[in-house]
Amino acid sequence: MPIDEQRAPRALIGASIPRSGHHFLQRMLSRYFKDEIFYCEWYTPRHCCKNVPCTRRPDHVVTYQKSHDWDFSLNQKVSDALYLVQFRHPVPEALSDRDLAMRDSIEKPSLDYRLTKDCYAWWLAGKAIYFRKFHDKWFRNRVPNSVYLNYDNLLQHPGASIGPVIHWVSGHVDEQRLSKAIAEASASRGGQSAQPFSPRIIEDSRHYDRELLAAFEAYVLERCPQFEFKSEFSDSYRNHDIYGLILAQDPEEPLPSGDKDRLDAAARLAPGHPEIAALLAKRELDRGNASEAIALLEAAVTRNPCFGTGYRLLVQVCKASGQPLPACFTGSHALLACTKNPDVLVEIADAMLLQERVVNAIAALSVATVLDPDNYRANYLLAKVLVNEGRWAQARQYADKASELKPKNKKSIRLLANIAKHLGSPREAA
Repeated sequence: MPIDEQRAPRALIGASIPRSGHHFLQRMLSRYFKDEIFYCEWYTPRHCCKNVPCTRRPDHVVTYQKSHDWDFSLNQKVSDALYLVQFRHPVPEALSDRDLAMRDSIEKPSLDYRLTKDCYAWWLAGKAIYFRKFHDKWFRNRVPNSVYLNYDNLLQHPGASIGPVIHWVSGHVDEQRLSKAIAEASASRGGQSAQPFSPRIIEDSRHYDRELLAAFEAYVLERCPQFEFKSEFSDSYRNHDIYGLILAQDPEEPLPSGDKDRLDAAARLAPGHPEIAALLAKRELDRGNASEAIALLEAAVTRNPCFGTGYRLLVQVCKASGQPLPACFTGSHALLACTKNPDVLVEIADAMLLQERVVNAIAALSVATVLDPDNYRANYLLAKVLVNEGRWAQARQYADKASELKPKNKKSIRLLANIAKHLGSPREAA
């Protein structure tokens, strides 16, 4: 398909709910158009132009840009583009997306917290808000220059789904070429041979939780009627925790009849939930009620010992009010809860030392130095604790690092000189 020099390159702009078949669609289009299509994943390229439509397209027949429209700022008024709007039933979409969300990584909050039902409910509430906003933007008034692609239809009838897209780009569809592109794209899906399409069996998912998913689905289906999805559960969300968590996360969500305070309504619907407790604690701190804030956070961490936000806020509250960390915040769970916040781990380790929990403190400081190697206080404290335990050689590497980070710090100079003297090193204090 030679480039028509008299015709400007065509722009495809994706607006897809995650896990709705975007990459399958992209593979089919890429195999059909081959080197005549420029695909931009938008989120990952380091030097992406971030323009809509893409400006790096002069040598291609067509460009295709990915977007999940997370902040709902994607321009809908590019008149000479074709929008590809992809969507999927909320329950299988959530279960599929949960598989990705639960992959462990140092960059993510504690997996031990993310595995809890509390976190799952909070996550689903955020997803419900996203579904509603996506629906209101892209479905209440459909973009005229668009193709709407339901996930199930795309997988069951890929040729009929993308045929209009190909025709829009080139004015015709090469059926043989399309069949080959579909076969190649299907064969590469998931790195396995192509299999006949079969709908996801939601009960087989390791993330299947009927109670949470039923409330989540009920909200999405009620608030997003133009998706035209059928219900899997036929439950209500009105008196469920998830409704309270939606209220807490979305200031645009109307309050239930009779309620005047958003956070109080959320707390009534989701009593004791750690994320709500954290918001209540922030409010009490703003009001100058540190003791009440600490009590709320203690209850949150007692309920969910791996709730990292609770530890982070409690450290802030205790430092601001001059109060010591409660003992319930210096247990071994703190190591798993605060992997996202090495500075908080250092503060907790300091409190552990005051409570003579030396082993816990060494573990917390060791984790902090791995997560944040340039954390001066973590290196200095760990070196000091190891010296106190008679682990002079082990202490040396952390004392060296602390001295490197703050070469003029008198405490570091003295500690390093003491270690050098004990080990018989020729190194002396400056």
